[in-house]
Amino acid sequence: MTGIACGAPTTEIIQQAYEQEAPSSGVRHDKGLKIVEATCDKGDANGRFLCQVSFVSEDDPDKRLYFDIVSAALTEKGWVLTSGLCKR
Repeated sequence: MTGIACGAPTTEIIQQAYEQEAPSSGVRHDKGLKIVEATCDKGDANGRFLCQVSFVSEDDPDKRLYFDIVSAALTEKGWVLTSGLCKR
């Protein structure tokens, strides 16, 4: 039995959505990007959430912590990022 997620996306869901964007992102995709925390709002009627994410890049020798705001939406194909983390 399968179901549709009805809550805000988790850190893992946002990471998976980011990885799914790799083929279409080209050089903007950071294969070493690791989302370490995500805090999302309650979402809107269309299933879209705004989330503040903190992340690190394995390519950064100083291992600095970065921040971004992403928009994640639940679609019939699963979670997708509609903005943020280099999506234009």
